[in-house]
Amino acid sequence: MFKRCFQEKVAKEEGRMNRMNNKIDGLKGTHVLAKYNEQINPKNMGNPFIEALPDRTDLETFIDVLSSSPPRDKKYNNLSSEDRLEFVQQIRPDFWLPLPTHFEKYLNLYTMIKIGYQSRNPLHAMFNRQFSIGWDEIFKAGVDENGANLAGNIQTAQSHVEIAINGFGKSQLYERMLTQLFPQVIHHSEYDGRNIPLTQVVWIKVECPYNKSVGTFCKVFYMEVDKLLGTNFYEKFGEKPGKIDKLVLNMIKVAAQINLGVLIIDEIQKIQSAYSGGKDNMIDFITQLVNTIGIPTILMGSFKALYLFKDSLANTRRGIPSGYSESISGYMLEDSWEWNEFIENLWDIQYTKKYTELTPKLKKAMYYYSLGIPDITVKLFIHCQSKCIVMGGDEQISITCIKEVAERSLRLVQPIFVRIRSGDPEAYKDLEDIKPDWVPLNGYISEVSHRIQVHGSIAEEHARILQRKDKTEVLKKLTEFAIVLVQSPSTAEELAYRVYDASKGMGDLTGMFVQIAELALQGEKSEKVAKKIKIASELPKKLRTKKVSPDMSEDDIRFVVQIGHKKELTTEEALEEKGYIREADEILSYIK
Repeated sequence: MFKRCFQEKVAKEEGRMNRMNNKIDGLKGTHVLAKYNEQINPKNMGNPFIEALPDRTDLETFIDVLSSSPPRDKKYNNLSSEDRLEFVQQIRPDFWLPLPTHFEKYLNLYTMIKIGYQSRNPLHAMFNRQFSIGWDEIFKAGVDENGANLAGNIQTAQSHVEIAINGFGKSQLYERMLTQLFPQVIHHSEYDGRNIPLTQVVWIKVECPYNKSVGTFCKVFYMEVDKLLGTNFYEKFGEKPGKIDKLVLNMIKVAAQINLGVLIIDEIQKIQSAYSGGKDNMIDFITQLVNTIGIPTILMGSFKALYLFKDSLANTRRGIPSGYSESISGYMLEDSWEWNEFIENLWDIQYTKKYTELTPKLKKAMYYYSLGIPDITVKLFIHCQSKCIVMGGDEQISITCIKEVAERSLRLVQPIFVRIRSGDPEAYKDLEDIKPDWVPLNGYISEVSHRIQVHGSIAEEHARILQRKDKTEVLKKLTEFAIVLVQSPSTAEELAYRVYDASKGMGDLTGMFVQIAELALQGEKSEKVAKKIKIASELPKKLRTKKVSPDMSEDDIRFVVQIGHKKELTTEEALEEKGYIREADEILSYIK
């Protein structure tokens, strides 16, 4: 049924894909005015927060809304190799196949939000009583032996832990469900003749800051709320120095004030025990958040997050014995319905000249080299198609092609897969920091007859691939630049090769010029080298690749270094001040 429904929805999904992807990228939900729906469950009746939620989605609608696929038409298979390679790259961001387990997670999420609001009815006296007492006092007091907080309210909130192997797609799944099936903010004004000027934030998804504390997490929460509602909670609570306890208490007040339906905390493995307010405080904090304030919470992370729960989780379970659930997902099994459904739907998206039928042997090879991990499988399939298109011929995907691509493009993950197959549980954690090599795909693109225009975040990475291909030309430019500084052909050539080999030809050309300048300056006095830089314009034309003006412009890298030295700055400081040196994190973003 899933495959049939998926295929039926593909056509009308194409026009909606860009809008949906843009929404997911920024994870921006919608604001709506409250519209109240009749409830069947007596516990949900007469509660504006629950009645304003959308009705539960059925299975067919769930597939319709969440499924997506890149544009598909037979005419695309006859386009040029450049155009078809562009379509191939579109598979990864556009392909999404809902599975039965996904629908189960949606039902669990929907139920958590509704049940969490059962004990927070704005029309009940208890709701206002808790605000009168003060949420900070309620939080500090905890709950009694009956589970009641300081105001006497027994919260109905539940918590859930979602642990999955890296590349499983858990974050994408929740982002799609949240943005497509729930509004993010509901604005109330009047209910059954009563004025209720309340703001109801149905969900907020926060990513844990890397290697930081609960206090830093609270600040991130303030910023998310401010972006969503236009408030100034971060300025009010986050910018001022203070203890973690104070930050937590203020966050509790904010969460209660915005009537939060569910808090999703992603990348929970980033909370480190070495920092103040680390793993133990985080688990205790979440437990208190659920028990005393009634905010349903979902914790998501990779297998590295399991250390968080090894000792502390037992305490959490005792705190909420009937409101806790967890899901731990590994790779799909080879003989499972999910794997077969996934690979068969993915395999249909081919842009090669001749369609390759999916045989049992091909399916087995795809599984062996991807281990049934969705993200790895999609990348492997993309690389295989790209290679077939570039190599030409009948452009059919073969077992040999799959093996060669996996050993080249996915070589970093293959040793980990070997350990996983052997039963080593620690291997799952190592997948966290491994990303398949994207470089070969650029290689395929650069080998076609005409260069493809690549824009956006991948443009620089693509340019580097092409640069690496023209090694002779790059070395020539580096040598010509170096000889301006050192005036020794042999030394200049040595510097050029040294800098080129350091980045394996993948460095930005301007950045490599900077490195050469730094190396040259290490060997001679700054003033002497600066003088040689100025003489560069007087060198014979044969040493230059293009005409250079006698006077250096203010943006010339040599001029920047020269002026920087006069200001007693190092070469790096001068270039950084000019904006020519970027953070390493920005470079890493291009190969994610």
